[in-house]
Amino acid sequence: MKRFPISQITLENVSFAYEGAGSVFSGLCHTFTPHDILFLQGPRGSGKNTLLRLLLGLEVPTAGQYLINGVAVNQLGHDEFTPFRLNIGYASDIGGLINNHTLYENFRLLLDYHDVGDPAERFDFIGGLFERFDLGGVKQLRPAFVSSTARKAAAVLRAFALRPEVLILDNPTQGMSAEHIPVLVDLIREHRTQHGLKYVIVSSDDLALLDLLGGRVARVTPQELRISPSLRSTGT
Repeated sequence: MKRFPISQITLENVSFAYEGAGSVFSGLCHTFTPHDILFLQGPRGSGKNTLLRLLLGLEVPTAGQYLINGVAVNQLGHDEFTPFRLNIGYASDIGGLINNHTLYENFRLLLDYHDVGDPAERFDFIGGLFERFDLGGVKQLRPAFVSSTARKAAAVLRAFALRPEVLILDNPTQGMSAEHIPVLVDLIREHRTQHGLKYVIVSSDDLALLDLLGGRVARVTPQELRISPSLRSTGT
């Protein structure tokens, strides 16, 4: 399936409220900067998770527009949005793996269904991901039969399977083993330099990860993302 390149992501006066609840966003405006790493932070209920769901097309603004390349996503049907969605990799903080399939099958189903790229090359690629995270010995097991840290690593790795231009990670280091974190950092850097990754958006309060990656903090408010003026980084 063909996918569309993503050159611009903009929230234009976006308002959103869950049915029966108060407003989460009211006139939220932000244009995401390519080649930046953005850490979304804010107190519980500030809208971090809702913002991720809006960016994934899982929620629709009640007013305003979510634009990709100037196209209003909230006016696209499922099939019309899919070519963009294929360029967005996402890892949920609650996992997202299919429990009745092995870890490897979770990746294979994704790749087979969307049929992106050369089959032999893409399966070599995901095999390499498993080896880098020392998951080769458990990749043929179902999620319930591996450790919680192995499940977490596989769930995060799945976001890289299609080599997206936009990477959205929700609390990626929560539940991840300490030895996997620097490997994740290296993987993100590699995808930025070698595989066309343009946007990295992370919802996390993990300041150690922030320093390793070298990102900016965006405080989520109802009207804007308040970006810190300086880049935090102790990495290279």
